[in-house]
Amino acid sequence: MTVAMSKTAAGPCGMSENQLAPRRNAGARDATDERLIALLSRDARMTLTALAQKLALSRTAVQARMARLERDKVILGYRAVLGAVEDEGLKAVLSLTFSQRPCAPVVARFRHWPEITRYYSVTGPVDGIAVVRTATAQDLSALVDRLSAVDGVGAVSSAVVLKSDDA
Repeated sequence: MTVAMSKTAAGPCGMSENQLAPRRNAGARDATDERLIALLSRDARMTLTALAQKLALSRTAVQARMARLERDKVILGYRAVLGAVEDEGLKAVLSLTFSQRPCAPVVARFRHWPEITRYYSVTGPVDGIAVVRTATAQDLSALVDRLSAVDGVGAVSSAVVLKSDDA
């Protein structure tokens, strides 16, 4: 354990017991670090001043804690979380059945297509579920045709999303 000592208050032997203050071990997080992380998780754009007020610390202390948390790879970055934009085209769920195994090479043929926003390998009567977004119903029809033509895809069925809680 490392200790900090004030030399000006040291006794004849160089230090007194009441002058020793334990320092935190490098990499250890305390309750204040956890509160800082929680605040930044909720709003990564909070100013140092606002964080300092919420944590009852100085701006410099908050900045030093953030730098340490970044250095220790606790905080890996800051990002914008975008809200869903309604009425941007048509959202649909496609159920896929494959005619060849293994499925991974088949999925690799279409997974990078920009219309496919999510893809799930599933169990049951279908092999995969793709969540897609297209501009129009005609574009959805063309996507289903294009997907059906991929070697290894046996069948594709679609269901248009009418309403979504998570947009």
